[in-house]
Amino acid sequence: MRSGFCVIVIVGVISLGLGALGASEARGQSGGASARASSDNATRDDAPRVDSRESFLSWMVRASGPIGYVIALMSFYLVALVTWMAIYYRAQVAIPPTLEADLSDLLDQSRYQDAYNRLAGDSSPLGRVLMAAVRKLPSGLPKARRALELASEDAVMEMEHRTTYLATVGTLGPMIGLVGTVYGMIMAFRVIATEGSTPQASQLAAGISTALFATLEGIAISIPAIYFHSFFRNRIARLSLQVEMAAEPLLERFAPGVQRLGSGPGAGSPGAAHPHPFAVSAALAASSGAQGTSRPAALPPVDSPDA
Repeated sequence: MRSGFCVIVIVGVISLGLGALGASEARGQSGGASARASSDNATRDDAPRVDSRESFLSWMVRASGPIGYVIALMSFYLVALVTWMAIYYRAQVAIPPTLEADLSDLLDQSRYQDAYNRLAGDSSPLGRVLMAAVRKLPSGLPKARRALELASEDAVMEMEHRTTYLATVGTLGPMIGLVGTVYGMIMAFRVIATEGSTPQASQLAAGISTALFATLEGIAISIPAIYFHSFFRNRIARLSLQVEMAAEPLLERFAPGVQRLGSGPGAGSPGAAHPHPFAVSAALAASSGAQGTSRPAALPPVDSPDA
């Protein structure tokens, strides 16, 4: 939705810029028709040409016209987006070392409730993926692992959604450059059509330079956009694998909290002072099963960490 809005805005800016530029040139040509007819030297002096003291950059900006401004805005957006992704799409952000250390310490002390509360306060991809899996632990470790995979896929999709903006810039860059190319060639051939058989070379060069600069700028913005699109997609795939590898051992260490409350000699012992956050629902399920309902009396067996 946002990318479609950006496309509409860009097309509107191009249309307004081309219309304004064409109107100003039409007024200039109608107002200066008598001057061109009276003196050929004045025509040569008014023709756009490159001053020997003018830098290449200023000439490029002047010759690019409205197309150059549109591509410049796209380049600023591209730089900002790449910078944002470089900051947030990192292993230190996706897998916070402090979160892993805190969870390991709390789980070593069998403080499952505190570990759950610590996990609930973290919004990193590891925290979100592990939270979804822990919520499924009362149904068994296999279902919790499945929830972990689904949460990981959701996080990957969210990150990859932002990379589509890079692909949009990479696709629109050459297209906008092509618009500038056609516009520059039209301006060049317009000089031939209006000036007869002896057009001024400097006037022809103005339209041709606009066409070439627009093409150059469109390709120049497209190449880094396509590169960073592939670069960040590969990084996201690697991050998703690292998140799953970090979350699964922690999930298996959460599992004994459910086992202790669900069934076994550990139920009601002093070691259960810090129960698993879903132990109450597990106990209710066990009691309802003991009263003759169709639900089992104990939680589904939880695989050992070595399984």
